[in-house]
Amino acid sequence: MDVQKLAADLLPLVGGKENIRSVLHCMTRLRFQLADQSKAQLEAIEKLDGVMGVKVVGAQTQVIIGPNVAEVYKAVTRLTGDLGGDAAPAPSEGEEKQKLSAKLLDTVSGIFAPVVPLITGAGMIKAILTILVVFGLPNDSQEYTILNFIADSGFYFFPVVLAFSSAKKFGCNPYLAAMIGGVLIHPTWTSLVSAGDPVSFFGIPVKLNNYGSSVLPIILTVLFMSFVERFAEKVSPNMIKAILKPLITMAVTALVSLIVLAPLGSYIGGILAEAISFLDQNVPILVPTIVGGIQPFLVFFGMHLAIFPPLQTIQLAEMGYETVCGPGFLAAVLACSGAAIGFGLRTRDKNAKELALSTGFTAFCGVTEPAVYGVIVKYKQIIPAVVLGGVCGGFFAGVFHLKRYAIASPGVPALPTFIGEDPNNIFVAIGTVCIAFVISLVVAYLLSGDKKKSAQPAAPQDADLHPTDTAAAHTLYAPLTGTVIPLEEVPDETFSAGILGQGLAIRPDDPTVYAPFDGTVIQTVDSKHAVGLRSADGMEVLIHVGIDTVDMNGQGFTLYCKEGDTVRRGQRLLTFDPKAIEAAGHPTVTVVIVTNSDDYQAVTPLKIGPAAAMDPVLTVGG
Repeated sequence: MDVQKLAADLLPLVGGKENIRSVLHCMTRLRFQLADQSKAQLEAIEKLDGVMGVKVVGAQTQVIIGPNVAEVYKAVTRLTGDLGGDAAPAPSEGEEKQKLSAKLLDTVSGIFAPVVPLITGAGMIKAILTILVVFGLPNDSQEYTILNFIADSGFYFFPVVLAFSSAKKFGCNPYLAAMIGGVLIHPTWTSLVSAGDPVSFFGIPVKLNNYGSSVLPIILTVLFMSFVERFAEKVSPNMIKAILKPLITMAVTALVSLIVLAPLGSYIGGILAEAISFLDQNVPILVPTIVGGIQPFLVFFGMHLAIFPPLQTIQLAEMGYETVCGPGFLAAVLACSGAAIGFGLRTRDKNAKELALSTGFTAFCGVTEPAVYGVIVKYKQIIPAVVLGGVCGGFFAGVFHLKRYAIASPGVPALPTFIGEDPNNIFVAIGTVCIAFVISLVVAYLLSGDKKKSAQPAAPQDADLHPTDTAAAHTLYAPLTGTVIPLEEVPDETFSAGILGQGLAIRPDDPTVYAPFDGTVIQTVDSKHAVGLRSADGMEVLIHVGIDTVDMNGQGFTLYCKEGDTVRRGQRLLTFDPKAIEAAGHPTVTVVIVTNSDDYQAVTPLKIGPAAAMDPVLTVGG
């Protein structure tokens, strides 16, 4: 992948640098906050080489890249500079109208996405330390002490890191915010908390709480700081603004935080922890079972970072372990792995097999996005396997009250995070892995039988997963999904009489046209309603969407290729709006004809009736 080219191609498609309020990335996605979402050309972005998909979740435009996302992010930021500075552009009108729930999810996701590597890294050091102890490292050794405080620092100083990330999201100074986070864990403050003696500020009582590893106190504090900073900006005279603005911001925010906001956040966090504890004690089966079944779909819509990191961090800080995310995540991740591998073992498509097995292994190690976007979403017949494996594994974890003692990406390498006070806990985790993986693998294998379409994507994408077969060089595959009809039934004499060549027609059920074979684009038109292709051995084919649609002047059509382009079977050529065609008074029937039919002995339709895109529908002999 050429990351520099991808970044350069991507930037104008999101509306240019001036349209980007902020950009960050998680393990597999670029997450753009755009000033005007309507400027994002989603279909064009999805077509870019290296892009696995595009999702709009709340105010976020998420571009799914996969494991190379960090390199692409660096390339994007080299072109844009730091877009997460002290202030962000004003929200667009569309953003102002955004639902509160969507805004909340977007905000939490934007705060936690950048800190996920910190949580994962600290958790994995804890996991390694646990393994070392099992193999004989004394827990009172200097080696243990050093590794332990390295891991603990990631969580102890979490308010500082979270303050910085929150400030980027709320559009205020991240360095001042980090300083405020430091106030909550300052050694003097922790000494006051340890002493337990009453503390007041000019007669105002100050509640003593330990804010190390906390979440809500600093988020509420930084949100408040964003308003204080704007107020300070307005009231500070220009001559002394450089001095007065940070003074007002720091002093007011720190005092209000210690007296009001941090205790309030701690109180709310305590309520959440108690609610989690209630579920944990009374219905321990419920949460991991549900999470095991739905987690892959939350990943698909990019919602997992908004929902789970705060909950698991709060529970871990309060109880020393967590049961909300880890058990269900473990089941869901291994279910994705098993389903992808099961499909890969059964399919006879070489490229699809390689993709499924490689992404299945990646999911086995804890990163599911490549499997979700590259296999599960495309080959929808295996979705039941993913759900069933995740639910069964989560149910097993819930029955035996599985606990996770550190946060890490929940794959097999992170199993040591389940080693804790209960010696049987790790065996429950292993059982969860086995159940989720085996069930999903077996079910996916059975659902991926050698039916004609079992190895075809449910919805073909730009990537071609069908290798060229010389023996099938004169086979045409359906360029779109719909109902195949004889050419004679086309309501246009030029086509129905075979004047332009022999072939067939399709009444479309889906508005996307794909290349029916490997070849070269030899003709396009300004009206974008038709494409001419030539195969390597000289077969020429015209795909014409609608009848008399040339007079629409391209309205309702989007073309994804140009003359001279080399295309592969399954590659998207154009999309159209059926309603727009019908509103213009034209039939939507799509004609597929071999324009040099006279060069062949026979042009024979293989089927009449329903057909999915990439089903073989026509043979050209001679």
